[in-house]
Amino acid sequence: MKQTRVLVTGATGKVGSAVATQLLERGVLTRVLVHREDARSARLRALGAEIVVADMFDIPQVQAALEGVDRLYFNPPYHPHVLYSAVAFAVAARRAGVEAVVVLGQWLASPEHPSLMTRHAWLTDKLFEMLPDTAHVAVDPGFFADNYFNLLPTAAQMGIMPFPTGAGLNAPPSNEDIARVAVGALLDPHRHDGRSYRPTGPTLMSGADLANAMGEALGRRVRHVDVPPRMFMKAVRVGAKRMGFDVFLESSLHHYMPEYALGTWQFGGPTTHVRDVAGVEPEDFVTIARRYATAPECRRTTGNFLRETWDSLLMAVTPMRDVDRFERAQQQPRPAIPRFSGESDIWRSEHTLTTDDAVPVNAVSN
Repeated sequence: MKQTRVLVTGATGKVGSAVATQLLERGVLTRVLVHREDARSARLRALGAEIVVADMFDIPQVQAALEGVDRLYFNPPYHPHVLYSAVAFAVAARRAGVEAVVVLGQWLASPEHPSLMTRHAWLTDKLFEMLPDTAHVAVDPGFFADNYFNLLPTAAQMGIMPFPTGAGLNAPPSNEDIARVAVGALLDPHRHDGRSYRPTGPTLMSGADLANAMGEALGRRVRHVDVPPRMFMKAVRVGAKRMGFDVFLESSLHHYMPEYALGTWQFGGPTTHVRDVAGVEPEDFVTIARRYATAPECRRTTGNFLRETWDSLLMAVTPMRDVDRFERAQQQPRPAIPRFSGESDIWRSEHTLTTDDAVPVNAVSN
């Protein structure tokens, strides 16, 4: 019997790498698409992956990467033209006879959102949903645990977690749990066909809860500071190079800040989707934080303390980036009446329907 071959895109990223690793651990033939060869792709090759170097926006390269592939994990690139890539993969998947596509999307995905990235996530999901004779599963996590850990060095050195949560709550999932849901769907796509899974952590947490968990992982007291979104975005600009953020990512994050106050991350959460699909309990925030707390920048050294102090001083004199001007210069389209997901009736109706584990999404809409 022919063995199933899976193509994983974004395979050197945090979630994509976890998806590829978990598939390889299960003995699945795994082809990974990477932008370039490096230590991360070498690690996957050593685990048994077939490495394909390709540009996700190059149509002939995309078509070649999908030749002989049975199932696709599509991890969209963070790029203002991501929809172009999604169309290229949808066309190539159809021509290659791919039987199933699992797409990493967004909890916020909505046609009305002011973030271009979020509107594209909604369109990408609908695009793959329309492929005939192809099972389609959406994996739509919310604000990842990984995002908070950009602040772990600050927590380690200064004893504070500066983040604009307000009174909002979130149940942040780990990259590994998001991957477990994607892998579960890839291993048995027809059972999950038409469903949208929103993996979360086990517990809704406040800003103070997150800070306390960081403190437990670091072995010191950490206090949550509810900074204004504007100040937070200035800090993001200062740390953009270290975090791998470009202006497009900054502009998207800028549009996500109001969702906390609207209760968007807690709407319908926490879910049971990690357990439902992967058969394991989701990791709690302290467990995840302990993995990150071993990083060199989290050690309490003079050099690390001085680095954090310098970044704090730099933030005070760094202007917030004019993301509206950036979006106008990029000629990004905008909905006539932009609405954050927490304000959108469309988003709330789709979010409510697709979190019903007992009923596939396409069965609801028929």
